Amino acid sequence: MKNIRIEYKEGRPALMVNEKQLPPVIYGLSDFPAAKSNTAQAQRNIANFAAQGVRMVTADTNLSYAWHKFTPFDVEPIQAEIAGVLDADPDSMVLLRLHMNPPYWWLRDHPEETAWYNGAPGIDDGEPVRMIRDDGTGFGGARGRLRVCLGSKLWIKEAGEMLKLLCEQLSKTPEAEHLLGIQVACGIFGEWHQWGNDDGPCMEKRFREYLKETYGTDENLQKAWGRNDVTLETAPFQPNFAQPGDEGIFRDPVKSRNIMDAQMAIQMTPPEAILHFCRIIKETWPWPILAGSFYGYYMGSANGDAAPIEGHLRPDLIFKEPGLVDCLCAPFPYMNNRLPEGAPMSRGLLESMRLNHALWLTEMDQHPVGTTSFRPGGDPAHYPETFAMLRRNCLLPLMGGMGYWYYDHRIVPHVIKLDSAGSMEGSIFYKKGWWDHPVLMDEIGKIQRIAEKREEKPYAPVADVLVVYDTASHFAHAHCVDQQFQVQDALTRSGAAFDCIYLCDLKKAELSRYRCIIFANAWQLSKEQLEEIKALTGDKQVIYFYAAGYSDGQKLDAAHIQQATCIRVEKEKEYSPMVSKGGFLPADKAELDKRAAGLISPCFCVADEEAQPLAFYEKSGNCCAARKGNAWYFALPTFTKDWVRAILKEAGVHIYGENGDAILADASMIVINTCNGCKQEITLRNGKTFMADLPALTTAVFDAQTGERLL
Repeated sequence: MKNIRIEYKEGRPALMVNEKQLPPVIYGLSDFPAAKSNTAQAQRNIANFAAQGVRMVTADTNLSYAWHKFTPFDVEPIQAEIAGVLDADPDSMVLLRLHMNPPYWWLRDHPEETAWYNGAPGIDDGEPVRMIRDDGTGFGGARGRLRVCLGSKLWIKEAGEMLKLLCEQLSKTPEAEHLLGIQVACGIFGEWHQWGNDDGPCMEKRFREYLKETYGTDENLQKAWGRNDVTLETAPFQPNFAQPGDEGIFRDPVKSRNIMDAQMAIQMTPPEAILHFCRIIKETWPWPILAGSFYGYYMGSANGDAAPIEGHLRPDLIFKEPGLVDCLCAPFPYMNNRLPEGAPMSRGLLESMRLNHALWLTEMDQHPVGTTSFRPGGDPAHYPETFAMLRRNCLLPLMGGMGYWYYDHRIVPHVIKLDSAGSMEGSIFYKKGWWDHPVLMDEIGKIQRIAEKREEKPYAPVADVLVVYDTASHFAHAHCVDQQFQVQDALTRSGAAFDCIYLCDLKKAELSRYRCIIFANAWQLSKEQLEEIKALTGDKQVIYFYAAGYSDGQKLDAAHIQQATCIRVEKEKEYSPMVSKGGFLPADKAELDKRAAGLISPCFCVADEEAQPLAFYEKSGNCCAARKGNAWYFALPTFTKDWVRAILKEAGVHIYGENGDAILADASMIVINTCNGCKQEITLRNGKTFMADLPALTTAVFDAQTGERLL
């Protein structure tokens, strides 16, 4: 019998299997028919990864396979998915990705429990061969497919009953000894995004409950909404994120409170379902196993403007019940960070996961390079590029004290030439395997050796820069101006080591080691939050962007920005490019101007005689960047690598290198990712230096104490 758990041990959430700490590195089978565990390609690749020491496997299956209308629950199809893995490697352990979607007969029997799309029920296009086919069709005003409402209490109840039966039956099979855990899945692609702008009767019921939980009485609701014609039973349900803002991009917290409340009610439904299902797993399985889910997507997720509906904005609900959800998961962001010249970036905020003692598993689903001439095992002409991406994508979560899986998916069909060597790589019925080549598997083995050695040592974070992100601010605007990739890219290329957390975790953070704190999108801050931030950051250099604190949850006022930053600002008539003061702005400021053009509304300028001006608007000459004491304010929601490096140096932040290549660092190793090649001196925290001379398309790994090349 197994004893599998996450134990916070030596500075990180450790994966413990029968009291042995194992690196959380997994090989992942995809969801489509060609990736079933009993297929030839799956068997071959499971064995390949096992030979390199990766002996954990994710297998994808559906609760609906066992959930029938008249005949009894039958666990055999799900049991067989685990058995297929064991046929390839009898010593593997399986993380079962279990889609909680109800069967199609259930959806047809309960149309009132389904998602609606902009006032219309979903299209019944028939039960697909692939469960998640057409999941993402319900946005952009389109009418999506027939899907369960994620707020359906009936679905949660009955799917939970089926999950309990699964645990009871599966735990009695021989395969149960090899179950690492169950990852519950639903929503778009199983990733707990809403199917669309769900404004149907089922979601409206959850909205009514939310109003009662939040306001209690009609009088309280009317005061909050500024309307005397609404009640808890009659208040309109209007969640549409496409409705324009009241003042530029911003929603007035009274006039648009109806929209914010509707979106908040929708946001609560995924974590509520996840917690319910994970609780059943924990309470029903006869010995400890993991319970996890996709959730916690933040960086580069939900298409920006759609975040209040589609995003994952209530991680606090998951964190409030520690130990119930052992691990959260997400792919890498689908942004510039996936390009050879892009800086590596995590979709989840890894330091928040560590602070909440939960394991994060990144889905490393970036295929080998060379799609136009793609062939099984990748294009050998692009192996250096593929190696570089493998290293940076896998080592990033490891350096945050977390884990990952290699997701053997398929190439997006439209990027494959029909006459290429891998013309079937977009198929859901035929597959070979992305890394099915001895050279690539050897590289994966090298990365695995690093992962194994890291489990032998305590985890020690060294970042002295903290970036804080606020989920509540997404409800305060109609158009997202967050420059997530640009901020992350600039910091990664600044030469500093940095952590990312949610604002709700600021009190938990190890603030003593940070010299600079950046509030990336704190557009909405209550009086209590402002007082807390001042108390916690008083001895740090603090950077604020754009409209920090513009909303206090009661009204919009430029005076609130001064309360946050201690720098007085006023509204600027229009945005125009910046010009520098005394050469402060870097040579790459033109890129900064290009990002901001047409983005910012309203604009702000500094009107504080006591503040030191740093930059000005080109047209008006008004100040758009300034510092005052330890506070730095920038009217744009981003900066460049040269810009921020100058501030970090003044704050006393350690800079490893300054040539602009991406650098990651913790107490054990330093990772340098270069697209064009680099030659630069690297300064370790102990004062030692070494010269990094790397060819193009390289990700190199060095010992953080000695500078010795590790990979």
